[in-house]
Order: sequence, then C-alpha cells, then structure tokens
Amino acid sequence: MKNCLIMGSGRSGTSMLSGILHASGYFMGEKLHLPRESNPKGFFEWWKINLINEEILAPFGSTAYSRLINKLRGMNSVRSPGNKQRWLLSLPESVRVRNESQALMENIRSVIANPPFCFKDPRFCYTLPVWRPLLDPETVFICVFREPHITAESILRECRARDYLQSLHITRDLALQVWYRMYSHLLAWNADVMHRFFFVHYDQVYDGSAMEPLSQFLDVKLNSGFVDQSLKRTVSSHVPPRKASALYRRLCELANYPQAQ
Repeated sequence: MKNCLIMGSGRSGTSMLSGILHASGYFMGEKLHLPRESNPKGFFEWWKINLINEEILAPFGSTAYSRLINKLRGMNSVRSPGNKQRWLLSLPESVRVRNESQALMENIRSVIANPPFCFKDPRFCYTLPVWRPLLDPETVFICVFREPHITAESILRECRARDYLQSLHITRDLALQVWYRMYSHLLAWNADVMHRFFFVHYDQVYDGSAMEPLSQFLDVKLNSGFVDQSLKRTVSSHVPPRKASALYRRLCELANYPQAQ
C-alpha cells in the first residue's frame, strides 16, 4: 500500500478518486472538509494540507502590479487570488515554486508521519516540487484530469455558488487558463519523476476501467463501488483553445485513454 498524493485541476474528479482510496483504508487527515451540493459525497481534503499549500503559494502572484490590478478592479484575479482561492491560481509555467520556510517544512513532515497516507489538493500541481524532497522515494502521485471545457464550466458554476469565491474575477477563458497552467506546470517541473505518476481520466474512474491498473500501481485492492453514477452532471458545448486541446491530448496519451471515446 503505497503512500500517494492526488492532484489535478479542481472540478476534474479528484474527489471521486479520493473517496475510493479513502474507502480502501488510506489516512487522509482529520476533520476533512464536509460534503456540500457540488461534492455531495465529500471532498476528502484535509484543511492542514490546504493551509500548507496556500502558504507555499502565497508569495507567487502577489506582486505589486497584481495587487494594484486587484485594487483597481475591486476583485481578486486568478493571477493573484485571495486566501483559500489559490486552487484557482494561474501560475505561468516559467515560475518555479520554492519554499525557504523551515516552519512550513516541519509542517509537511508532521502530516506525512502517518502512513499509509493519501492526500489530495489541486494545489499540488504547483507545490509538488516543494513536497517531493521530504517524501519517501516510494511515494507515488496520481494526476486526474477531464476535458478542459467541461472542467472550466464546472469551475464557473462553483465560483457562482460559493461565497468565498465571489471576490474572484473569473471568466470561461480564465478558467481554461487555470486548467492549462496547472497541468503544464505539473508536467514541466516534475519531468524527472514521471515514472512515479499515474495519469487517469475522469471517465476511467467513473466507469471503473482504471481500478485494476491503479490497484496494481498502489499495491492495494480498490473498489469502484464508491462512484455515484448520477453525479456526472457538467456538460459544455464550448470548444477549448488549441493549446488546451493539445495538452489534453497529451494527458490522454499518458493515461492511455482513447480521446475519441
């Protein structure tokens, strides 16, 4: 039973997969976020993990220029989101996420001291390079993804529904930008450990086809019985931009997922 981290853009199926692993006996934290309408079966996120990643990302995007833009607009932007909004950070691939806080490193050491663990947070797409040096080399990483335009539509719906996101300026194009930058950042800054990754499409979790290969990857028996077949709700007729489509095809190849399906 290998320790693992689950990541991927928010609203891409990470909670669905996390629920399956939670039912398989992984430690995912204490006092996990409560279910709500957008995730009626739960988020399976530990506030401590979110807080660590929020603190790692706080300096990024918080430039004098971005703060001025936020002030002039009267709202936060995805380039400089506010507290708890950094799962929607749009961080250019060229920016390397670092951390020099020893207190944060100690916090990471404290949460990974309970194996076998499985922690899930979209922010890992950016912060994984900070965590990696502290993790056992056998720890593996699961990247969940979904069609960019469907993910963007779900992000917009979540932003409309949640009070803490009302101050964030986001459009469909910006949501697609967030999707693109999260996955491109993940691939660019973790290329040396791709052998420790398992890429999986939302539909491969939803239909159960990923369960056997993922069970072998994690060395644990998984059961897709957690999946609620009524919760696949988001649709979109929008066509994603060329860059997002190209990245989506690459992710499909990594997951051995036939895109035309």
